[in-house]
Amino acid sequence: MNMTFHRAHRAARYLAPWLAALAVAVSGLAQAQTKPAVGDLPVSAIVPATPAPPGTEVAPVMQAPGIDTLATIRKRGRLRVGVITVEPMVMRDASGEFSGLSVDVMRRMAQEMDVGVDFIVTNPLVMIQDLRDGRFDLLATGLWMSTERAMVINFTEPTVNEGVYLVANRALAGKWRQLSDYDKPTVKIAVYSNTAQEKLARRLFPRARIVRVDGNESMVVASGDAHAALVPTLAPEALLQRAPAKLFLPRDQPVSYTPAAFGVRKGDPDFLNFLNTWLALRRGEGWLEERARHWVSSKGAGKAP
Repeated sequence: MNMTFHRAHRAARYLAPWLAALAVAVSGLAQAQTKPAVGDLPVSAIVPATPAPPGTEVAPVMQAPGIDTLATIRKRGRLRVGVITVEPMVMRDASGEFSGLSVDVMRRMAQEMDVGVDFIVTNPLVMIQDLRDGRFDLLATGLWMSTERAMVINFTEPTVNEGVYLVANRALAGKWRQLSDYDKPTVKIAVYSNTAQEKLARRLFPRARIVRVDGNESMVVASGDAHAALVPTLAPEALLQRAPAKLFLPRDQPVSYTPAAFGVRKGDPDFLNFLNTWLALRRGEGWLEERARHWVSSKGAGKAP
């Protein structure tokens, strides 16, 4: 009898785990028949949402969706283009007539859209805000791309890559031809504030004094308020025409390049897509490159006011 009891006890111990697993399986099957599948439940029912800590949520930087710019232009019958004068992108003669690479591009775009075009003059201090306020549909003046600007407006694909040239004052730096000549504590380098040129100047001339300006950097050099400036341009010769007796290029080649593009308001991806598509078509047929070569040439640069 004792032997029979021990055999039964050992059998029970052996079968216990299998019986427990069977019970769990049966229980799960019963629950599956009375509850919806996990895939049918909302995510919040599967993984409880964890509320964000107070004060961590911020309003989006992107401007809220606004008007349909492309449809508005077609209905208005006019394309409004914000510009500032900068050779050879946008120039203006004594009669007020506009010319330049950006002007050519905008006139052809308006023609293909079957609308007229209005060039609205702004200035570097307020051009971004004028765009955001809706004073014009886009800013097309060889606008330099930068991280700071990209946080408040959208850029198209680059229209050109401008060379960044070192422009110097003849009286103050007439014998300096090397970049190292300008990397001194007594030297002033003028740059357009909050641009890629400012960052480039601080990297190339860490010991020099960087002078941030919101106007024409080359004229700051011509007046003697800075020894040199870093200036993006497609036509470096045109820079010297303003004051040939006072300005010179220490180096014939640019020290760097910076992309330029059109600027548009945030919140209208359809308009941005249209502009990029149009630019891709004109680039593909070689027209953009041809127009850039024209305005970089001495004939094109000579039309500057």
